[in-house]
Amino acid sequence: MTLKELLIQEIDNTPDELLVELLSLVRSLKSSPPSQLNIYEQLLERIDYLEAIIGIRKGLESFERGEGIPADLAMTALQRQFNIPPCP
Repeated sequence: MTLKELLIQEIDNTPDELLVELLSLVRSLKSSPPSQLNIYEQLLERIDYLEAIIGIRKGLESFERGEGIPADLAMTALQRQFNIPPCP
C-alpha cells in the first residue's frame, strides 16, 4: 500500500475534529513563512500520530488474518529473549 493510499484510509477513519485541526495546520504552513519552527514541530507530531495509527491498524489487520500469536506464547517468548522470570 502506498503512502497516499494509507493516508486516504486514515482520513476516512479519522474523526472530523482532528481533520479540521490538521487542515488548519496545513493551510497555515502554506501561508506562513517556512521558518516557523513551532508549526513544523506540530506537523511532525501529527505525522507521528498518523504513523502510530497506521501501525496499530496494520497489526490488527494482521491479527484478524490469523497471523498473530496468542498473548501467553508472546509473553513466554519475550521472557526467554530478555531473561525475564515468569510471573508467580
